[in-house]
Amino acid sequence: MKKTFIAAGLAVSLLTTACGSSEKTSYTIHGEIAGIPDSSVVLLSSLTHTSPDTIAEAVVTDGKFEITGVAEEPRAVTLYIKDNYGSKVFMLENADISINGVVKSNEVPDGKLRFDFDEVSVSGSPMTDTYNEKMSGRRMLDSMFMAHQAAYRPLIDKYYEARQNGNSSLVDSIDASEEYNRMRMAEKNLFAAADSIFDASVIANKDDFWGPLLMISQTSYLSAGQRDLYESLSDSAKNSYYGRLVYDELYPVGRPGDKMPEFEAVTIDGTKTGLAALCKDKKYVILDFWASWCGPCRREIPNLKKIYSDFADKGFDIISVSIDKEEKPWINAVENEGLKWVNIRDIDHSIADKYKVSAVPTMYIVDSEGRLVAENLRGEELAAKIKELFQN
Repeated sequence: MKKTFIAAGLAVSLLTTACGSSEKTSYTIHGEIAGIPDSSVVLLSSLTHTSPDTIAEAVVTDGKFEITGVAEEPRAVTLYIKDNYGSKVFMLENADISINGVVKSNEVPDGKLRFDFDEVSVSGSPMTDTYNEKMSGRRMLDSMFMAHQAAYRPLIDKYYEARQNGNSSLVDSIDASEEYNRMRMAEKNLFAAADSIFDASVIANKDDFWGPLLMISQTSYLSAGQRDLYESLSDSAKNSYYGRLVYDELYPVGRPGDKMPEFEAVTIDGTKTGLAALCKDKKYVILDFWASWCGPCRREIPNLKKIYSDFADKGFDIISVSIDKEEKPWINAVENEGLKWVNIRDIDHSIADKYKVSAVPTMYIVDSEGRLVAENLRGEELAAKIKELFQN
């Protein structure tokens, strides 16, 4: 996508040069926003699901600031005030961009300020206008959700107050009420509409970077259930900056058959080892990322113990990689649970980072060569998969 964009830009540049003019090769952002305290630092960061990278920053004086630079390709960015909450999203492109308006702010419990950018507008960026048009479905869903929340707010507050007070009889009564059932049905319909609008917006833009960008900008995270939608994108879209971001999120360690990252670690008994050594002479291995404080992780252990008991003598093993920060809770959990397989504590989170683990439990099944076989199966599905593998 980047090469295509540059090539297209070159063609236009040659044409406009012949006509006595030239295309913009850099951007200048002129900001004038009332309500931002003097000496505040505004930051410009890429819009992603991961920790944002800072593209540029500027100090605010009398509500004004200016940022200049070069955009190699169009990029969705967020403008926000350092160490505070709230942001404005727009498309960064080589143009003279003006950001004007007024922000209101209020202090939140942690002492920071939350800024409301609703009355701030962006002009001079045609791609921002296009982005806003493509995001119209998301804005409609936001309005629908707010209306849903407002309509059922008294019931929602009553329900959560009853739960907080431990009033189980009132909770049961609300659960069985017609109003609660109507709320759940309305919520179900709202989520179905959200899925439909989301899928339609991506498919309508599947031939370029807008498709994967919309996958990112309309969600807080992506899951394996959206892989089919990603696969419907064109090669151009997949190879774009946003296509690569979506791929990395949907396939954190690649596709089945891909080699998993090697790592070095020390087991609970002090043995230095790594993935290749642990997979050698084994047919299949479960790589289990967990923590002593993780309830779902602990609840999965009886299932893992049963699988281990059934297949350990057939060339099967488990590698449990804990992300516990403290050693003692980890050791206590291993001993109390009676985990007889390989146990490692990922002290510096380096293994989890290599495997792009964003939450626990996370599980991978790998073969003797350390190649991915399956991922994130749990409970009966995990047991059935291991049984299937050893039957083949």
